[in-house]
Amino acid sequence: MPSASSLVGAVVTAAVVVVGGGVAVTALRSDPGPDRATVVKVVDGDTIHVDYDGSTHKVRLLNIDTPETKHPGKAVECLGPEATAYLEGVLEVGDEVRLVFDQELHDRYGRELAGVYEGDVLINAEIARRGLGVPVYFAPNKKFLLEVETAFEEAKAAGVGMFDPEVGCTYAARVADHEEAVVALEASAGAPEERVSAADEVVTAGVVLLALLDEPDAGTLSAAGLTAAELDALRDRVTVLQERAQAVAASAKDEIQQAKEDAERKKKEEAERKKKEEAERKAKEEAERKAAEEAAAAAEAQRRAQQPAPQPAPAPQPAPAPAPQPGAGYTGCRAYVGGPYVDDKGRRYTPIDCQTKQPIIP
Repeated sequence: MPSASSLVGAVVTAAVVVVGGGVAVTALRSDPGPDRATVVKVVDGDTIHVDYDGSTHKVRLLNIDTPETKHPGKAVECLGPEATAYLEGVLEVGDEVRLVFDQELHDRYGRELAGVYEGDVLINAEIARRGLGVPVYFAPNKKFLLEVETAFEEAKAAGVGMFDPEVGCTYAARVADHEEAVVALEASAGAPEERVSAADEVVTAGVVLLALLDEPDAGTLSAAGLTAAELDALRDRVTVLQERAQAVAASAKDEIQQAKEDAERKKKEEAERKKKEEAERKAKEEAERKAAEEAAAAAEAQRRAQQPAPQPAPAPQPAPAPAPQPGAGYTGCRAYVGGPYVDDKGRRYTPIDCQTKQPIIP
């Protein structure tokens, strides 16, 4: 079996580029590779090691790009482990494969660029058919591009791999999850403060998702192979969901504001009610006080009316004429019971007060 290197000269098209007066020549070819190569190792979802012509060759599958798992400068990407696991399951160590080369034999890392067949099955396309990689074209190699693109569209239509809404890291899943969050938010019957908080979280998640959808270039692996129109459709869908979440937040905030206004109104009404009750209480107390005073006055008047008319004070008695002093010429009242005085008839008597009959003692 001829080696890849031995076939380089079979059919060559020279691409000549003038650089600073010099000439650079890149070897291009369109020959089949070895008919029998043995799988030694699966590196990741689009790279394998095979043995043929007595040596091990690193092979990068053409026109398919799978998520990273081994890149030193990148984190493990969505579905990268699944793509690797799929290739490990399809191309087990010891399996025989057929390599078919395109025009450019090697990439900048020295890997051979090939379509890998197991029997009549193009493994490059099978990866795309399961939604585990996206079509990619690096000029001039496009021998397998159409078949990979067709398989990729099948994956998209079937909703598998990176189009599976059940796979949490995919765009489909993220948009579906965001929609579920919005629907749940709209159905929430919690307190308005809770709904505002939940809506803010959903809106924040939507902002992150929109930024994620804005970042990749259409058709690339980071865009999951989605076209510009498909990315726009996802952005539009998320934007509508954002508006719905924001509407929930606005409605809940209106409820909070209305509740605040109602509370203030009730507080004012309560204050006015208490003020009115206090005024009524004071008016009642004043009326009761006046009524009590009037009742007391009426009772006093009635009491006075029921009392007998006062008797006129007795006329003052004229002061009695002073009793005549006893002695010669005494003509006043006398008591003939003996005494120091003798009347003109020789009888002894005691002068007395004509009213009180008391002795008048000179």
